[in-house]
Amino acid sequence: MKKNLFLFAFLFYVLSFSQTIKFSPEKLDHLNTFNLENKTRAFIIYQNGKIINEKYFGTKIINKQLFDENSFWYWASAGKSLTAVLIGIAQQENLLNINDPVSKYLGKWTSIDKKDEDKITIKSLLTMSSGLDYIKDEKCITSDCFIYKNPSDTFWYYDTSAYSQLAKVIEKATNKSIDQYTSEKLSGSGISGKWIKNETGLVFTSTAKSFLQFGKLVLNKGKINDKVYYKNDEYFHQMLETSQKMNHSYGYLWWLNGKDKIKLPGIESSFNQSLVPNAPKDMFCALGKNGQILDIVPSQDLIILRMGENPNTFSNMIKFHRELWNKILE
Repeated sequence: MKKNLFLFAFLFYVLSFSQTIKFSPEKLDHLNTFNLENKTRAFIIYQNGKIINEKYFGTKIINKQLFDENSFWYWASAGKSLTAVLIGIAQQENLLNINDPVSKYLGKWTSIDKKDEDKITIKSLLTMSSGLDYIKDEKCITSDCFIYKNPSDTFWYYDTSAYSQLAKVIEKATNKSIDQYTSEKLSGSGISGKWIKNETGLVFTSTAKSFLQFGKLVLNKGKINDKVYYKNDEYFHQMLETSQKMNHSYGYLWWLNGKDKIKLPGIESSFNQSLVPNAPKDMFCALGKNGQILDIVPSQDLIILRMGENPNTFSNMIKFHRELWNKILE
């Protein structure tokens, strides 16, 4: 009897997530209208190996030209997920090890005691667990503003300034600029763009199609058009799994759906909910300021991409993201 109940529960679980999300012409029109009304510039849906929706809206902010497939836009913090991939590639090339202290590559890079600094590893930065004082180093670019707050790997906080040191690690380990290393390692993938320096570090910019290609690379576990850009080894498996015990919804610079708890940027406390409760549990996301969204759902062979300005009609990007999925699943 128990065996039958277990089998029934297992089959129910499998079937509940095996139904394909379908996009009728009417649903696509509805989604495109929703994005148009919320300052989206590019909205793409890729499913089962092909683009089923590709829409561009509005104008570029600077020169007021129409936004189209050739227009560049910033990834904001979604570029963190690209950094995670580059770190993994560099580790496969034996140029670095994520368990190494950051100081092995950067020397003295904080104002804290060396014994504490040497405990901050590359993995600490990948998991947002450096232990540095996130209040004081919010826009930190020099060593004297990185201040000790907690032992590394004991507290999670979304700290962009600490994360930004990873680009420096890549440059020291590879002896190449971050732009050069990105271009060389992803050559031929369709992923091309430019790292732009801002007040807290580097931001990647590209076309929407380039952003989509990045999603396809990760969805296909390192392959595009039969070319292998990285092997799906332990690092890349762990990249998309809970990376530490403080925030179950965070991997290596990727957001994970379907977990029981989440910590959000700018907040110390946890919430007993998942990132996007209505979305498939196996979804993982590269997310950035003002609603830069790259949602990847392996069980649906699906990528949802949104680039654009802050919608303003929602109090925060989490709510916008969830409302987008409410409309996808209507």
